[in-house]
Amino acid sequence: MKAMAFWSKPCGFNGWRKAHFVEGAWRTTACATSKTLDELNAHGDRWELVTEEEAQARFAQENYQPVSEISEARFMDMLEVLPPLDWCGTADSQSFKLSEMYSGNITDIFAQYGTRYFQMRNHATLAHGEIMEKVKAFINAEGIAA
Repeated sequence: MKAMAFWSKPCGFNGWRKAHFVEGAWRTTACATSKTLDELNAHGDRWELVTEEEAQARFAQENYQPVSEISEARFMDMLEVLPPLDWCGTADSQSFKLSEMYSGNITDIFAQYGTRYFQMRNHATLAHGEIMEKVKAFINAEGIAA
C-alpha cells in the first residue's frame, strides 16, 4: 500500500498532511482528533487524497521560484545575512543557500556565474553543479528570447 496524504492548495502552512488507513478509512494524524476526507471537506475546504509523493511534488511546485537575475549588492547582502549553507565554488562560479529554510527543506539559493548574479528557491539538497545547470539554462533561454 502506498503512503498517502491529504492535499489542499489553499491550506497555508504546508499544503498537506500525512494520511493513515484506520478502521477502513484514510484519516489525518492530527494530535487530538483525526479526520477523514469527508470531515476535512465538511466546511467547504478542498482537500484531496493523493499519494504522499504527489503531495510532496505539489508542495515543492507551489514553493519553488525559478532562477532570476539579481544585483551583486543583493548577492553580497544575502551572503552576509546568515552563515551560508553549502557555499561552493569554482574558478568562474559560486553558490550558496540560506541556512534558514523557507519551508520544509526548501530554501533560497544564490549563485554567481562570471560577472552575473542569480537567485532561486529550491531544495536545500541541490548540488552546486545542479544549481549552475539551472543558471546556465536561464542564461541560454534569455539569449533565445533576446
